[in-house]
Amino acid sequence: MTALRTDFIEYQNSVLQINQAVRHDPSAFVAAAEKAYQDSLIKIADSLVNEDPPCRLVMLAGPSASGKTTTAHRLAEILREKGTGAEIISLDDFYRGEHQAPVLPDGSHDYESVEALNVPEIMQCLGELITNGRCNMPVFDFSIHLPYPHRRQVVLENREIAIVEGIHALNPVLLGGLPSEHIRRIYISVKQGIRDDGGELLGPNEMRLVRRIVRDRNFRNAPPWMTLGMWDNVMNGERKYIKPFRASADYTINSYHAHEPCVLKDQAVALLHTVPGEDPGCQTAQTLLNALERFEPVDSCLVPKDSILREFIGGGIY
Repeated sequence: MTALRTDFIEYQNSVLQINQAVRHDPSAFVAAAEKAYQDSLIKIADSLVNEDPPCRLVMLAGPSASGKTTTAHRLAEILREKGTGAEIISLDDFYRGEHQAPVLPDGSHDYESVEALNVPEIMQCLGELITNGRCNMPVFDFSIHLPYPHRRQVVLENREIAIVEGIHALNPVLLGGLPSEHIRRIYISVKQGIRDDGGELLGPNEMRLVRRIVRDRNFRNAPPWMTLGMWDNVMNGERKYIKPFRASADYTINSYHAHEPCVLKDQAVALLHTVPGEDPGCQTAQTLLNALERFEPVDSCLVPKDSILREFIGGGIY
């Protein structure tokens, strides 16, 4: 049975509406937005558990700071709650290693390229999961930028599903020759921005950039000027390696959360103020600052531990 495409839900919000909701009842506003995201995952899980022939692989892709990790873990939990076992596989574990990626014209390595991954090994593992229900996959050590010497065995029992997440998960080169009837595809991203009376205040890419600035500082010890400096390359990589394949998705998830600028504001504003005036990213930082200052703040304690936003602000369970 072919899965029905689930169009993403669009939440029509303006900065005025958001601020009014925060002033009225911030807890209820956060809960409503979080529930909408959770409901979208429940709807997809309901479809997956009823597949015939059974779905064995869910390929989950999305651009940087779209919420792939949380979505993979939460979807796996929902599937287990419905009686279907699930394992999570990160395509990051298939990185070849430092300097093992295509070389760009400036001499740097293109780690955004699918060729930075061990594509034959990915295809072998995915094929074995479908046919045998098990595979031995690599584990990547990001501290030394090389694969560990040991491997991880992944086992799928009857009707269990492997959720394969990564920026290249929808790239057809990874799935060539595999039986499509056992594979479903999900694309996740921030699919809308926030407007004011003059038009768009924060676009979808700008909202992801704010997420990434906060995350990079919290989890990668990267200052905001560094994140701003690499953003153009990240966007170029998305245009080449991710967006061409999003139309192949069976399901699309809008990871926009209406309260996120209110939650991210506290950390993001402080970080953006540290970008030096002479830095090339200063103008972008100022644009983001001007936008974020328009939002009423929301205390992060109101954000659930399994929220996508916890990927960026910290304190999550995944």
